[in-house]
Amino acid sequence: MTSYGSAARRLTISTGGRMASNGLIRSMWELRVVCGRGTVSQGGVCWRLTGVEHCGGVMRGSSVALWCAAAVACAGAAWAEDEGIRGFAPERVEAQRTIEEMLIGSVRRDRLRSFHEGLSSEPSPAGTEADLRKIRWLSKSFGEMGLEVEEHWIDVYLARPVTGEVEIVRDGTGEVSVGLSVQEGPIEGDPYLTDEGLDIGWSAYSGSGEVVAGVVYANYGRRQDFEALREMGVDVRGKIVIARFGGNYRGYKAKFAEEHGAAGLIMYTDPKDSGYVRGLMYPDGGWATPEYIERGSVKTLDYVGDPLTPGVAATVGAEVERLDPEELALPRIPVQPIGWGAAHEILSRMEGRVVPEAWQGGLPMNYRVDGGDALRVRLKVEQDRRIMRTANVVAILPGAKHPDEWVVVGSHHDAWTHGAGDPNAGTMIVLELARMFSERVRSGQPVQRSMLFACWGAEEYGIIGSTEWVEEHAEHLGAHAVAYLNLDMAAMGPNFRASASPSLRALILEASKLVASAVDPERTVYEVWSEQSGGTPGVRVLGGGSDHVPFLMHAGIPSMAMGGGGSSGVSYHSAYDNLHWYRKVVGDDYKPAEMIARVAAVALSRLANADVPALETGAYTEVVQEQLRSLSKMAEERGLSLDPEALSGALDELRSAHTGFFASEVNDEVVMTPALIGAERAWVEGPEPVERPWYRNRFIASDRDSGYASWVLPQLRGAIESEDQTMLDEELDELRTVLERMARVLREAAAE
Repeated sequence: MTSYGSAARRLTISTGGRMASNGLIRSMWELRVVCGRGTVSQGGVCWRLTGVEHCGGVMRGSSVALWCAAAVACAGAAWAEDEGIRGFAPERVEAQRTIEEMLIGSVRRDRLRSFHEGLSSEPSPAGTEADLRKIRWLSKSFGEMGLEVEEHWIDVYLARPVTGEVEIVRDGTGEVSVGLSVQEGPIEGDPYLTDEGLDIGWSAYSGSGEVVAGVVYANYGRRQDFEALREMGVDVRGKIVIARFGGNYRGYKAKFAEEHGAAGLIMYTDPKDSGYVRGLMYPDGGWATPEYIERGSVKTLDYVGDPLTPGVAATVGAEVERLDPEELALPRIPVQPIGWGAAHEILSRMEGRVVPEAWQGGLPMNYRVDGGDALRVRLKVEQDRRIMRTANVVAILPGAKHPDEWVVVGSHHDAWTHGAGDPNAGTMIVLELARMFSERVRSGQPVQRSMLFACWGAEEYGIIGSTEWVEEHAEHLGAHAVAYLNLDMAAMGPNFRASASPSLRALILEASKLVASAVDPERTVYEVWSEQSGGTPGVRVLGGGSDHVPFLMHAGIPSMAMGGGGSSGVSYHSAYDNLHWYRKVVGDDYKPAEMIARVAAVALSRLANADVPALETGAYTEVVQEQLRSLSKMAEERGLSLDPEALSGALDELRSAHTGFFASEVNDEVVMTPALIGAERAWVEGPEPVERPWYRNRFIASDRDSGYASWVLPQLRGAIESEDQTMLDEELDELRTVLERMARVLREAAAE
């Protein structure tokens, strides 16, 4: 019998090196204690036993004594049993722990820094010559690591800026009164701001056109903000709406403005949200200057990926039937972002009623809802929408035992500007992980499953590259993909955070217990994270705004994202997103990146090397039950009926099947791993969802009104939002079928 959830307890204590006169062991030493929690070692690994802890490579003599006492006490109390590592046979646990220690110790900050510099050397929007140069650089970098490299070239529908103009004009004459800036200017000490490759501030996929009109302020431009304007009696038809960034994805601001009849949209970053109200502005601090402009896509289709080929990969050379661009639901009104300095010129001239208190921003004036009859603004936007070429770069480390099973880690490579933060604070970690794992394989430590290290193209335009790759490899991914880890913008500060499918949450928590925190190297990531969370750390639900979306929400592959935040500033999608800002604000020691790389390495290693990947399918039960209670209250408020206990029987079945699966005597990995994969895929099987069918996963989909957030049990939520009891009942039946299918797959595998 092989149980993949436990291992025999072992105890080894060895010390090497000399005790210095001050009681510190500073030379070569190793104290290894395998006892419940794990191993104490150098290289940033942290282990705890009976309240005694050490992290790093320095130990006091008294600490050694305490460790030995703790080890003996632990061994005496429970020598025979050990938590082991979930998914690993007992005889493989010690070797896996050694691998994890080596991986943790092999992260190199100098390599992270070098990768970061190579990735952030020039602005690289998708489809440009700079984008092509970066693709070649990535392929070369992966190739030098000895990895197999595939370039997945795609022809996709993108856009490029031609003109963006915003002016205040004299009423009745049309003459320019004040011309407003649409691009950040130079700042002394920051050489990147004068790069000729920087575009103006722009919103990709904006409609082209010119309009002169009055102005209405719409707060964050959310659906509820436009409803509030209607209730105030403010008509936005034929007006230029001005809205601040935040609260929802910028594309929905454009969508809602157009739906309410606006002639154009201007967006800006308010100082209350990201400027001097928060702290010192760049370059004295890290917060938004008056010229800070957030670029970004405003595409809001019912699917992500190439706008012209939903559900089908737009691979170069493939015969693909494309949609007519004129029939796409892309914005038709002109949309332009500006800085808060330019916005102040408009907002300060508005003469209408004062806004509700919650709408007041950080500029030194009373914000007003409308501009009055005298204020007129001219907005002109011209963009070139066309099919352009880019590529995904995927490096492959073949698995020694299960080469067809894939563990994928990725981040995108395109950026609106230099991209030191978005995406390269994560992309550099993908490269470092590839280097680390490839070196371990060359040193004689093969991975059991294939690992894919991916750099996706055209994410900024709407998660395009990763979606096309998932659509291209849909059949293989559906049958053999174990998990996906997304590292977009991962190292933006020392405070660890994570989001994941329920089945991967335990893996992240366990990995975080083995790595020293960037906040306090004397404590683990888990301990600092717990303190900041006020209890057990919460691994959040994944949102709807990055490259995990096609893996999770379309293909049903369990996914996770991890990163660090907490730096005092913002550079998102602005010209300030460069190495000068990053090293001043986030830091130039690369400790956050080192921390994230270590946690990621442990998690990926366990997925790639486990006899049976520890996908905790039973964890869905708690999340589903909690969401049913929440949706039941929402349904009641709308006059609908949803019994929060309606799925209790199916949830109990799944919980029992999951427990029995990992306790079974089945030793056949060939049976067990496909069963776990099959249980996860149950969420995307069955009939297509009625609303937004591309989002096949019945567990999670992006929020249809915010974009960045997500809905758990989205079809139920959609039925409630639509106040459709019939749809609600039908979807409840579908969910019951999904849960029963998951339980059946696990039970049948355990019985073989």
